[in-house]
Amino acid sequence: MLLLHGMGCSPWVWRGVTAALPGHLTPVVATIAGHRNGTRLERRADRTAPEQMVDDLERQLDELGIARIHVVGNSLGGWLALRLSERGRALSVLCLAPAGGWRPGSLGERLIVSRFVMGHRLCKRLDRTPRLLRSAGLRRAVISPVAHDPSGVSYADAVTFVRDLADCQALRAAIGHVEARQLDAILRVGAPTTIAWSGEDKVLSGKWAREGFRHLRADEIDVPDVGHLPMLDDASLVARLITDSATPR
Repeated sequence: MLLLHGMGCSPWVWRGVTAALPGHLTPVVATIAGHRNGTRLERRADRTAPEQMVDDLERQLDELGIARIHVVGNSLGGWLALRLSERGRALSVLCLAPAGGWRPGSLGERLIVSRFVMGHRLCKRLDRTPRLLRSAGLRRAVISPVAHDPSGVSYADAVTFVRDLADCQALRAAIGHVEARQLDAILRVGAPTTIAWSGEDKVLSGKWAREGFRHLRADEIDVPDVGHLPMLDDASLVARLITDSATPR
């Protein structure tokens, strides 16, 4: 079971989920290229940053000797999961609030970029003075855009969240270069696919976020009371969704 985090995050966001998974599902928690402790992205004319991320995930699977695997992705990780499915690497796909459903150049895309710009600036400042995150009120302000109930995120995890976002090469590239944030349309899926939308999502907060996935005819569900990173709100629920998605249909 391959677990893919979102833009500006890292594998820690899956900790509660992996603890709740049944024993027959073995998690493989990847770090996406361009993220802290991951493979560095290159400036290439022949390969956009998002395509390099997909290539690097395939490389990681090849090194593990895995041809096909159940794939779960959140946000950017959801788009990457669909791309892996296009390339024939997925046994099943579960997308949690996937990115990439907006039209290029649309108001939705501009909203996403502006939200990440503000978040990146804030986290760069807080990364220099992480002790400020000992304030429960400040932690709530920082985490509330991605979690419906930020009170469950500890000081240590908030520090990691801030550091991940502040030191994210992929995010800096996406903010500064149009081609680095162009998530190509998904043309088809090569495995059973479920898209789970978060009922309290403040990042992908409109119908515009779903437009680019309608033609896939994937199973779509709405999950109440969770934010853009549903793993932080209800890890057990996400584990159940994963188990269901990996069950043969």
